[in-house]
Amino acid sequence: LNMKTLAIAALATTFALAGCSTMKLDDNRTMVVEGQTQDVKVVNISSFEVELAPRKAVCAVMASNGTMIKSECIQYRQTYQKNFNTLNADIQGFTYEPGYRYVLDLRQEAVADTASGMVKPVWYLNEVVSKTAE
Repeated sequence: LNMKTLAIAALATTFALAGCSTMKLDDNRTMVVEGQTQDVKVVNISSFEVELAPRKAVCAVMASNGTMIKSECIQYRQTYQKNFNTLNADIQGFTYEPGYRYVLDLRQEAVADTASGMVKPVWYLNEVVSKTAE
């Protein structure tokens, strides 16, 4: 290889790397955890447990047209937390029944939402650890 070919190859590599960085999706979220606002990074998690409350709570969700509307959301918390948070999405593979307190083993996948330019967490059911009537 001559020097001119190497220089072109190096330039092409630099351009390809720079091109990727402009396509970076926002993978940070602000959440309220135990009453405190925290910035968290959306990552893949193979297994974690959450407890679901026996009743849904009123929450705000984004409609398909981009406006916020009132809805009913599942309330969840990690098993060691005191306060429940609202989940404004579905748990894939799980059907919620009101009147039961659940402990679920879930996995989280960081899914790129190219329309919004963000990475969003999607939860999938691994197993129902317990289901207790309230």
